[in-house]
Amino acid sequence: MALRKLLCVALFVIASASLGPGGTANQAFSVVLKFYLQQQFGVNELGMVPAARSPVQGTNTGFGQEVVYEFTVTAGKSPQSKVLGYVRGTAIVVNNTAASTTFFVQNVIHYDNGNVRGTLSQQGEAIFSSVPWEYAITGGTGVFRNAYGFNVGRFISSTPTPNGNLITTYYEASVFLDR
Repeated sequence: MALRKLLCVALFVIASASLGPGGTANQAFSVVLKFYLQQQFGVNELGMVPAARSPVQGTNTGFGQEVVYEFTVTAGKSPQSKVLGYVRGTAIVVNNTAASTTFFVQNVIHYDNGNVRGTLSQQGEAIFSSVPWEYAITGGTGVFRNAYGFNVGRFISSTPTPNGNLITTYYEASVFLDR
């Protein structure tokens, strides 16, 4: 009888330890966020650090050049579609050849679709002339607290505007959370 009671207590302790705050078992959770980034160059970015080396012939950016930016996140490809948030961050030219320019990108996605709200931190290198490019998701806040995953982007369009160019890119962010 004592062994049976001890076994019951042991099972209770194991079951209790597996419960997270709020009394539910910890479970992995994942979601794929799909969105468009409306990048209005000539308006919503600012050159912070000039290039350490001049641009290579046939390119527009020099090694070491850094920009800080804020761009709009939308549900559809049109800039007039539902706004889901914005992306703020920096991009630094870390390699520049006539064939391509590599950027180190570090930013925060502020996301709110009405049901899901929070931020995602991401970083990585990208060659925007090579599709697709990918960033590592390295954390988050709100519903994305302690998030990890990856975000894959691709070019959609570039449209001249009176102030520069509107570049539209599409992203699918695979976000994982341990709950």
